[in-house]
Amino acid sequence: MMNRFNRWQAVIFAAIFIGYAAYHINRKSFTYLMTFILDDTNLDKKDLGIVTSSITLSYAFSKFASSIVSDSVSPRFQFASGLIIVGLCTLQFSASSNITTFAVVYFINGLGQGSGWPPCVKFLKQWYSPSQLGFLWSVLSASGNVAGITGPLFLPYLAVTYGWRTAMWCAGVAAITIACVVGATIQNKPSDVGLTLKEDGEMSKSAKTSEEDEETSESNEVSKQEHDVNLLGKENDKMEAERTLESRNEKSDSGYAEPEQKKDGLSSHTKKSGKKDQLLNNDRIKRRKSPSKNSARKNALKSLKPKDEPKRSTKKDVFGSPFLWIIAFLFFMVRFIANSCEDWSQLYLVQEKGFPVTIGSTFLSTHAIGAVFGSISSGYITDRLVAKHGILKRGSARYSLVIMMFAINVCAIHCFRSYVTRESSLSFVHLLAVLMGACQYSCFSIYGVLVVEHSPSHLTGTSHGMCALFANLGGVMAGYPMSYLSKQYDWSTVYLCVELASLMSLVTLLLTRNIPSTIGRRGKQRKD
Repeated sequence: MMNRFNRWQAVIFAAIFIGYAAYHINRKSFTYLMTFILDDTNLDKKDLGIVTSSITLSYAFSKFASSIVSDSVSPRFQFASGLIIVGLCTLQFSASSNITTFAVVYFINGLGQGSGWPPCVKFLKQWYSPSQLGFLWSVLSASGNVAGITGPLFLPYLAVTYGWRTAMWCAGVAAITIACVVGATIQNKPSDVGLTLKEDGEMSKSAKTSEEDEETSESNEVSKQEHDVNLLGKENDKMEAERTLESRNEKSDSGYAEPEQKKDGLSSHTKKSGKKDQLLNNDRIKRRKSPSKNSARKNALKSLKPKDEPKRSTKKDVFGSPFLWIIAFLFFMVRFIANSCEDWSQLYLVQEKGFPVTIGSTFLSTHAIGAVFGSISSGYITDRLVAKHGILKRGSARYSLVIMMFAINVCAIHCFRSYVTRESSLSFVHLLAVLMGACQYSCFSIYGVLVVEHSPSHLTGTSHGMCALFANLGGVMAGYPMSYLSKQYDWSTVYLCVELASLMSLVTLLLTRNIPSTIGRRGKQRKD
């Protein structure tokens, strides 16, 4: 039986999974309907590249900015409002006819698309334990690939039956409807519904739980320092009490040391008063020489800070790490390769190889099926490798799988460019699509894990945001530049560039497999 907390977890994950799939379908709807739009409008190959590059460019910077904004904005509001903007842009696109309107509307669509993934990351961190995070991250990433399976089949079917504008309209209405349902269903964090997420992922009822439960390492360090200072303060108070007690004992002993010398009451009282005054003066001198309670605490805090304060990496340390820039370059290349295969393979098969439109659509779907398999399986396999070898200071245990996948990807793209003809078996064509999708998206998924795994815990957002920016710039390069190249030459030349990019990535992986992999300050190995 599922308890209340597990039910909330299931609802949250289902909502963001469906919602992110809607984001993806509306981002790729133009690609899925490209052949129908070409037949109905006066667009040429160069115009297609302008439209695809416009959304990829705006999406690149919007996603980077949204990653920063997500720390101070409600993820539920950000996720739902972004999806509504995306749906409205798709509706407007379906009512447009010229290249300028297409490009502007799709540029705004890309700005809304940036609000898709960062809130998903916030939901995963707030609602699921660390032991669940890796697997759920892979499954949620695969939601875009699931949309990539259904979109190329469903939208072209609607386009054939009712027209491409109706297909676009349905995608936009679906996005707005899903956004409203998701916004009314999900909650930002467990404390909003009186629950608490424990380390083991179990339910704990507590309406008082808030962000204060999540202490950072810096606040823990400060608390430890204050605790040590309080202990020193207590020891100082104890020493003062002991000195006071000793002085009182001395007074008492001196007052009764020579009772036989008292000749009368007056002289005895005078001697006792004189000795008491002398002892009090001595005690005041001792107190002046000894440090006060507040000064002792200040001195103790000063002495503790240089000793106990950890040397935390800064953004300058992160940006100065060669491993970050290598992963960013690999991100750029794999996104360029994957987007080129997704955006142009349909036109390559239809216009240059003579296949029907349905084969081009099914090629995209099988490519997405391979992407789902690659994303999930690569995370599971490389997790086993890391469990066996640990997080290395040089290279990574995950590198071996990435190198193997890119070697397969180079061979698959070469076969797709050189050996696929109109007489080729459809099974062969779709096998190449599955291999390319699995290899490209397994590497894309592993690169993201590598960045987070080797970065300081307090700067993982910065590291991943920078690599994501490079990845989206790779998507931009797969748009207009490749369409311009196809217009000047042909689609085979485009896929020659894609093949060379794959080979370059493979060589880079081989040359950098043993470089220092710490992102940030190079000290002792990270344990988190």
